[in-house]
Amino acid sequence: MKITFLGHGYEPESKNSVGNYLLDFLSKNHFHTFTGISAFASEAGILGLADHIETAKRYFKNLNLIVGIDQEGTSKEALIEIYNLKINSYIFHQEEPPIFHPKIYLFEGIKETKLILGSSNMTARGLFGNVESSLLVEFLNTDKEGKRLLAELKDYYKDLFNFTDPNLFKITKEIIQGFIDKGIVPNEVVRTKKFGKQTKDEKNTEGKPSLIIPKRQTSKIPIRFRGKSKTNKAAEKIVKELEITDTITIEAGSLVWQKKKLPSSDAQQVKEDTNVRGVIGLSDSNFKIDGVKINRNTYFRNEVFAMLNWSLKKRNNNSPIEEAFCDFNIKILGKNLGVHKLRISHDAERAANQNNITTTIHWGSELITYLRNNSIIGKTLSLYYPVKGTVYSIIIE
Repeated sequence: MKITFLGHGYEPESKNSVGNYLLDFLSKNHFHTFTGISAFASEAGILGLADHIETAKRYFKNLNLIVGIDQEGTSKEALIEIYNLKINSYIFHQEEPPIFHPKIYLFEGIKETKLILGSSNMTARGLFGNVESSLLVEFLNTDKEGKRLLAELKDYYKDLFNFTDPNLFKITKEIIQGFIDKGIVPNEVVRTKKFGKQTKDEKNTEGKPSLIIPKRQTSKIPIRFRGKSKTNKAAEKIVKELEITDTITIEAGSLVWQKKKLPSSDAQQVKEDTNVRGVIGLSDSNFKIDGVKINRNTYFRNEVFAMLNWSLKKRNNNSPIEEAFCDFNIKILGKNLGVHKLRISHDAERAANQNNITTTIHWGSELITYLRNNSIIGKTLSLYYPVKGTVYSIIIE
């Protein structure tokens, strides 16, 4: 049995966040059952997991989710998104004072089991941003200690794991509305306000000197976990236009990067005796998220393309480089070129030199030929994140 500490939110990067492990395990094909039990859930938390849960339906026989709704910790929008997942899902609620507060994420396979126990709710901040502590317990199903731990867990919460507890309510539109009518389930705005930080106007209301609290760098929440309210309106407009005018629907969400005035090198327009680079380097291009310029060394690998299946490769000089493949729906100068699977490479070692670009998209021979014949010098390239599924969009105009 292997036990690993998972912590996030206490330092900026938080690679060992519970959210990252959930995304990873949901994409594996060697588990048959997932059971998630969470005291609270938010719209952004469920939306962020939705694509991977959809993928998990190909491999998992059972996908189960139980959420609590005490203290207005779960919004109606979150419950609606859970309902839309079309998996085995329930609300747990009782009238008595003790609140429902567990956080359990269990992945069961034929050969192995992975269990996360800790403080992380199924909210964006609970999975990535808050200061949280959890334990990841991994064991082969032949491990006696692991089997005993799992048996103890399932025995204690027996009526939750077999879905017979009388205070479990199968999530339906009628059940959601019933709890809304009772005033138990708030909307996302109310939930966020209740669990968010105080604003400056709410502090120091009596005019007394405020206690000075040091500033601290916090963990960033991946874009996919920022909820519908963060979706770029311009991107939505472009999607609607494409759906009307093109035979292929481009599924795009937030604008995650933009580069204006493309140079000849990115446009693959070079002299005949010069080799084309064949890539577009993902520089910062002064692109900002919530008013803060992106860090090109980490932003693309850890946020924009975090959900891809990255693998470590060795180059000729034996130095490591990460590689992933991604589907892009591409539209150039008003022409929809359809979906292309392109290679993305990330070289973390290049971050040592601030002038280097660590992440690049490789155009592929077909698109290189097209770009050579259709100049995009001086144009603007926009990269959009998927709303659903895993197809990104690149639009050059």
